[in-house]
Amino acid sequence: MKNHSKFLLLVAITASLYSSAQMKLPVSSNDLRNNLEKIISDFPYNFSSLKGDTLMENPQTIEFAALIDCKTAPVNSIIQYKSAKPVYSWTATLIETEEFEEAAKKYTWLCNQLRVMSLSFQGGYSYTLNGLIEAPTETRKFSSSIFTLMPRANDLPKIRIEATMNFEFPEWKVGLMVYDRERQDDERGAAKGD
Repeated sequence: MKNHSKFLLLVAITASLYSSAQMKLPVSSNDLRNNLEKIISDFPYNFSSLKGDTLMENPQTIEFAALIDCKTAPVNSIIQYKSAKPVYSWTATLIETEEFEEAAKKYTWLCNQLRVMSLSFQGGYSYTLNGLIEAPTETRKFSSSIFTLMPRANDLPKIRIEATMNFEFPEWKVGLMVYDRERQDDERGAAKGD
């Protein structure tokens, strides 16, 4: 009888340790969500409060350090595309690895995080992200899943959040971008004089 009681006690302790360890795993990444809220909030202002020192400049773009401490995506920057009206994007690399399975796991995790994420902004506005997840395949060498804010944000109608996984020899890279969607083929441009 004593051995049976000890066994049950051991099972109960093991189960409680296992369940408490399981509960510590985050359902969503607070780091990723909090940083996306900062990035999207500053998007209409061309990331002015998040733009750091110039890292690189070429004829088409200027790359700036991003003043964001993102543990999920430690390598991140802001890109300015030179034109009559400059266009900005935020880009980050989550992982670089030679292993397809490791990259695919991170990409799938990122897409699932975005799919269930709820973003809150000043004024009490709250959005979820909507998009189709493109499954990664080793033969295609590139996967991309694009998400939009739902309900549609009137002040950010063209903003996109894109998860990518691509092969750049010799590594797979999983990335995240926030950018303004270009005009679609069926959209009309501004009339002359506008």
